[in-house]
Amino acid sequence: MTDKQLTPNFKLSEFIKSDPTPYQESLIQLLADNLQLVRDKLQFYAVDGKKISINITSGVRTAADYERLKAKGYNPSKTSDHFCGLQLDCKPTLGAADITVSNCKLSMKEIFTKIMYWDKTLQVSFGQVIYEYNPATKAEWIHLGNDWKKIFMPDITVSRKKYMQSLDNGKTYQEVK
Repeated sequence: MTDKQLTPNFKLSEFIKSDPTPYQESLIQLLADNLQLVRDKLQFYAVDGKKISINITSGVRTAADYERLKAKGYNPSKTSDHFCGLQLDCKPTLGAADITVSNCKLSMKEIFTKIMYWDKTLQVSFGQVIYEYNPATKAEWIHLGNDWKKIFMPDITVSRKKYMQSLDNGKTYQEVK
C-alpha cells in the first residue's frame, strides 16, 4: 500500500492497514479533511507552543478487528461507521475514527465540547461526535464519523443521535445537547 498523504498532517496508513477500495479512500479523505480542520483549530490551545497532535487510535475496522475488540472487553458496534463501506450486516457505513489528542491544554471532554460547537456552527462537518471513557483503564477518546449529508443527499434524515457520550466503555450512550 502506498502511504498517500491525505492532508498536511494525516496519511492514509493512519486510518487503514490494507489497500482501500476507491469508495473507502474517498470516505477516509473526507474524514481526514475534517480532522485537519479540528487539528488546525486546536492549535490555539497548544501546550507551550508545541504542535497539537491527533492520533488515530481506531480507523477502518474489519470483522476480525470487531472480534478482537470484543475479546478485549470493548463494546464495538456491528453497525459502526468504522467499517468504512459495508458493515457486518451489509448496510452502508461512512467511515469513522477514534482519536486522542496530545500537546493540548484542553481535556478530552473539553475538546469534545469544542468539536460539537464547531460542528453545530458549520466549521467542521461530522455525522457523529461521541466522547467515550473506559472507567477500568481511565482511557478516553473521541469518536468522529463522517456526515451522511456530505456523502449522500443534503436533505437526508438520519435517525441516529449525533452528539453522545459513553462513560462505561461503550455499554450505554447518552445524548449530549
